[in-house]
This record gives sequence, C-alpha cells and structure tokens, in this order.
Amino acid sequence: MKNFFITLKLTALISFIIMLPFMIMEFINRRTFHEGFPIPLFVILWLLPVIFSISFMPIVRNVRAGNSLLASPVSFLFRVVILVISAWMWTGILIDQLPCFLGVLKCD
Repeated sequence: MKNFFITLKLTALISFIIMLPFMIMEFINRRTFHEGFPIPLFVILWLLPVIFSISFMPIVRNVRAGNSLLASPVSFLFRVVILVISAWMWTGILIDQLPCFLGVLKCD
C-alpha cells in the first residue's frame, strides 16, 4: 500500500509538470483580457495524465516481471481502453484550448 502512495505522488507530480507550461502560457498571454483563470480546465488537464499513468503502470510492471500481457486479457483490454480514451480526451482538450493558451482574443 505504501508503494501505491509513492507511485500516486510521483504520478501527480509528473502530471503537474506536464500541465505547468500550458498554465504559464495561459497566465502570461491572457492576463490583459480581464477574465477569470480557468481552474477546472487545468484540473482536467492534470487529472487525465494521472489516470493514464495509473492505468499504464500495471502493464509496465507485468512486462518487467516477464508476464504475458494476455495472461488476463479482460484486464489488459480494459486498461488499453482507458489509456486510449484518456489520451484522446487530453489531446482533444489541448488542441481545442491551444489558441487560448497562445493569447488569441476570441478563443472560445
């Protein structure tokens, strides 16, 4: 259980580092527009890589242990579906919000 919390802390930190450049761009490029800071957007941009990493870690552990990926195909398929959905959502949100991060006036 202790190992899980260490992994969770590391995953949260890495996700924050991934999201931090976009947060800085939003803050610097949009500060003259007198808008509120989009906290829910950045929570989602932080949470999706956390979900991705938590789903990916058991796959990596099984491969490193020498186990077959298809030893439990239902679990593997479920994890792959979660990986694809979370990566797709993160990329979609990022592409949609990139003009806002870059300071475009009417980005919505």
